[in-house]
Amino acid sequence: MANTDAPMGLKPYNGSGDGPPRLKLYRGGTTTSVGRGDVVALAANGRVHRIVTTTGSAAIVGVAANYVAAPAAGVTATPDVWVYDDPHQRFVIQDDGDAATPAQAAVGATFAMILGAPNTTTGNSIQEIDASASGVATTDPLVVMGFVEGAGFEIGKNAKTIVMLNRHLWRHRSEGI
Repeated sequence: MANTDAPMGLKPYNGSGDGPPRLKLYRGGTTTSVGRGDVVALAANGRVHRIVTTTGSAAIVGVAANYVAAPAAGVTATPDVWVYDDPHQRFVIQDDGDAATPAQAAVGATFAMILGAPNTTTGNSIQEIDASASGVATTDPLVVMGFVEGAGFEIGKNAKTIVMLNRHLWRHRSEGI
């Protein structure tokens, strides 16, 4: 059975024994919209914004839990953005279903993303994992932890992929031993 092509951004994934995802309130930027499920990064002004490069950002702080429309011209009030900001939180994201087909061998690999403005009708993100951009780069925003399998889900085009944020600002990073 083929997977449904329904981009959704990232949604928290909790396996057995995991507690509820952690949410923290951040101030949003004043120039662009943020979709539910968008990866967000911390700007120099201390506000969060939707990432705009496929390799992410060195300042990723998590995934937006709510939709925030782009403010009207001249509006300077900062919107509230609730963010799943636990650096060890796992998420589910759809594969882009394009050139490459995901496989079990992708577990542990890092990936770039397919980005775009959120759907303004639903408020949902349209971000997807770019299955043709596999690697092991520390600059890629996502690392694959596994796949959702079972009724209606399979490893293949448009797979629901379990990931962690590879470039999370709050995660301790160190070079090799």
